[in-house]
Amino acid sequence: MNKMRYSIAATALLLLAFLTLAAIPAAGQGDSLESILKDLQTYDTSDTGPAMRLHAYVFSHKDNASARKETEAALLKFVQGAPAPAGLMAACRSLSLIGGADAVPVLAALALKPETTDAACYALERIPGPEADGVLVAALDKTAGDVRRGIVFSLGARRSAAAVPALARLAAGKDTTIAADAVKALGKIGGPEAVKALTAALGKAAPALKSEIASALLLAAEASWAAGDKAAAAAVYDQVFSANVSVISRQAAFKGKIAAGADAQGAILKALTGKDTQLYAPALAMVPAAFGPAEIGRVTELMARLPEDGQVQLAAVLARYPAETVRPTLLAAAESPSLNVRLAALRSIAWAGDGKAVLFLANKSARTAGPEQEAAREALARMKGLDVDTAVLEHLAKATDDAVKAELVQAASARRLGAAKPVLMGLVASGSPALQARAAAALRTLGVQADIPALLDLLSGLEDETARETMQDTVAAVARTNPQELARAGEVKARLGAEKDPKKRADLLRVLGKIGDDSALAMVRAALGDPDGTVVDAAVRALADWPTVAARDDVLEIARTALVFNHRVLAIRACIRMIGLEPNRLPEAAAADLLKVLALATRTEEKLLILGLLGRFPCVTALKTAESLLSDPTVTAEAKLAADRIRRSLK
Repeated sequence: MNKMRYSIAATALLLLAFLTLAAIPAAGQGDSLESILKDLQTYDTSDTGPAMRLHAYVFSHKDNASARKETEAALLKFVQGAPAPAGLMAACRSLSLIGGADAVPVLAALALKPETTDAACYALERIPGPEADGVLVAALDKTAGDVRRGIVFSLGARRSAAAVPALARLAAGKDTTIAADAVKALGKIGGPEAVKALTAALGKAAPALKSEIASALLLAAEASWAAGDKAAAAAVYDQVFSANVSVISRQAAFKGKIAAGADAQGAILKALTGKDTQLYAPALAMVPAAFGPAEIGRVTELMARLPEDGQVQLAAVLARYPAETVRPTLLAAAESPSLNVRLAALRSIAWAGDGKAVLFLANKSARTAGPEQEAAREALARMKGLDVDTAVLEHLAKATDDAVKAELVQAASARRLGAAKPVLMGLVASGSPALQARAAAALRTLGVQADIPALLDLLSGLEDETARETMQDTVAAVARTNPQELARAGEVKARLGAEKDPKKRADLLRVLGKIGDDSALAMVRAALGDPDGTVVDAAVRALADWPTVAARDDVLEIARTALVFNHRVLAIRACIRMIGLEPNRLPEAAAADLLKVLALATRTEEKLLILGLLGRFPCVTALKTAESLLSDPTVTAEAKLAADRIRRSLK
């Protein structure tokens, strides 16, 4: 078994034992070690109980010196008795916790055998003291293949300084697999001797191994840095940076040089003005750590000199800085010939922008399209600060360009600026048709119950059809915020009862349909008999829009009796939708209703909708309904799919 995989699996089991200890508090005290080990002799992990019992036992005895010693002795005797592999691993996990010098020789012998090496090395990795280092180093000359690789891994995991000479020999050897393992282990061990060995191997290694050595040196440098030895870390970073290694390794070493150097700012600026373009990315990545807000100007002045990907990266970096220090650079980048740079700048303005960027973004979103427009709009919506809200309101009141004003309307809605309501209502009342619709849509997010009378007044004065439909949606959306479902349509019903103008009555009926307050159904049904065709059409559409099943019988009746073809189509589609709103109905009842609708459907579109819904109500009626359409050439394939699906469900 692969060493790494085995160690991870063993650690996972160990964690499981920890988490389970609370559930078996008496396991370590009530069980005898003899009985636990007996169960572990043939343990196969199908029941984790024996392993957890052993772990509990060890934990309950580990702090008593004599009991700890007796437990260790019993475990050592057990592991030498050829237990099952899982039992051996469980015992070695426990030895990793309590084992000492006496355990090392026994485990060393097991580490030499392919069938026991993983479990033994797991314990030896964790037993402190030079004895474990010594036996593992000695085992290198007695093993080969996967067993040796596992021991190399364990020496690295122990960070065994005593193993450096032996690992250095392996790293310089002809076995490339072992050499790569030894290099990784040396990187984990770190320290001057390991670095010396890795540096020596770097100049002679083949290209594939060079990459491993560079990574190991970088790991050793990180350890030196963490230990507070910046000089040692800097020296290693210099070695890797100067070597003929991969771009990624050089970039990582360069970042380390900057972090460990005395003049980080100078190194970054030198790299950004140099010819080695491979250093631009790591240099820019280190900018936030090296340059404060008062100093970032030294970097931003280089923006135009950087290639496209460098400008994109710098624009992203500037999102971390205060608006007043980076706004000019980001606004200039947002006008770059490169779309990628413009997008990066706009995304950063979303984080680093302020009120002074509002008009720029409104103009940008008004005159662009696609991703650039979306980025500008997102920036307007996401920029933080009361100064941004104030700027949106000021420019909304002053702007004369309808396209710009429309973007500011959208920003006010996205930012939920309640103070913008008077301006938006004014635009609905007297703006151009396009602005009327945009302002009406914005009021949908800003309106509250108290605004409904004013919104209805605005609706009654609109002539543009798109603006009227948008305002209908807005009134309905605001009304639906009322938690009392049967009180949502109160104001609209009152207006409808007093309204004589057919056009205005039609608007109010459409609003009722979108609200879906069941208490208003009677008024809508009554409107079906109105002498004015506009009112009747609105009533039909209101019932077809009804968001609940309360209007299902109404639309079914319209589908049966309406003289206007469009009304029949609207009613059929609405009836199908409403049947689908009750997925938990008895399948036979739902399928029976769909069969009634099918008898009225003449168009392919509605037949397809019915077939799509039949599968949600599997029953004999649904199956027969689907099969009845097999002879219809316009839906034969879909009918077969629906019938097959229903048959499978019934089985």
